[in-house]
Amino acid sequence: MTFGEGAAGSILPQRVQTQLKRIATILTALLVAVFVTVPVYIMIAIALQSPTAVFRGGNVDLLLDSVTLRNFRVLFEQTNTVQYFTNSLIVTASSTLMSTALAVAAGYGLTRFEFKGKTLAARAVLFAYMFSPIVLAIPLYVIFYTLGLLNSYFALTMALTAISAPFTIWLMWQYFQTVPIALEESAWVRGASRTRTLVDVVLPVAQPGYISAAIFSFAVAWNDFTMARVVMSSDEMYTITVGASLFLDRVSIGWGETMAVSLLICIPPFLIAIFLQNYLLQGFNVGGLE
Repeated sequence: MTFGEGAAGSILPQRVQTQLKRIATILTALLVAVFVTVPVYIMIAIALQSPTAVFRGGNVDLLLDSVTLRNFRVLFEQTNTVQYFTNSLIVTASSTLMSTALAVAAGYGLTRFEFKGKTLAARAVLFAYMFSPIVLAIPLYVIFYTLGLLNSYFALTMALTAISAPFTIWLMWQYFQTVPIALEESAWVRGASRTRTLVDVVLPVAQPGYISAAIFSFAVAWNDFTMARVVMSSDEMYTITVGASLFLDRVSIGWGETMAVSLLICIPPFLIAIFLQNYLLQGFNVGGLE
């Protein structure tokens, strides 16, 4: 028996298979959307309502019938949220800048310069990314303690850079391989130095790559908890992730304030995803990581 529209050895016609795949894709997308959207909605609903409105009658009311900024006022007036947020911005910006600059320099060097063991070195860099941050936390703590750098922005910035740099270096190594060497040779013929060529020719072409590396570095630094908890020892130096975890131990801070600080933590990554998602997709796809 044969089927005119089906592939060889297939029971169902090709058109039916295509429809089933489309339905399966839609159902999977809806399932993922539910798992992602529901927790976010619960967080927003609790953050934007007063505790009496959410927990009235002994039940949890998640309908947004009234909106208030009371929880945010409590955070700003009775906690160190502003300081925590500032610490996170400083450390994240520093780590993102360092990791991206290191990735561009190392990725370009691995692509354009020949030396013995180059491929092995590139693979070793990626292998270093396989280690969990908790594995690196204790050795880095010992190093920073010996150098007297604990409880400082510099120490945490270096620790976070050490976590994100292996992957960003690998990403830029892959991406620079897609940039034609002919572009640089054309600039060299016109008298441009290698540095000038890198800045004026290579980096504009590689923009999606290093923006993707910066986004990844930002995500690692902003969401970090382990390194901040290990390196920082005083309350005024904690990042927003560590500071938010301490709210659960305070009697004066309830679920409303906890969800409010969680919403604040989500805002920067959300803005990054909204405005730079195209660069992220281009960087990963052209870099050979699709």
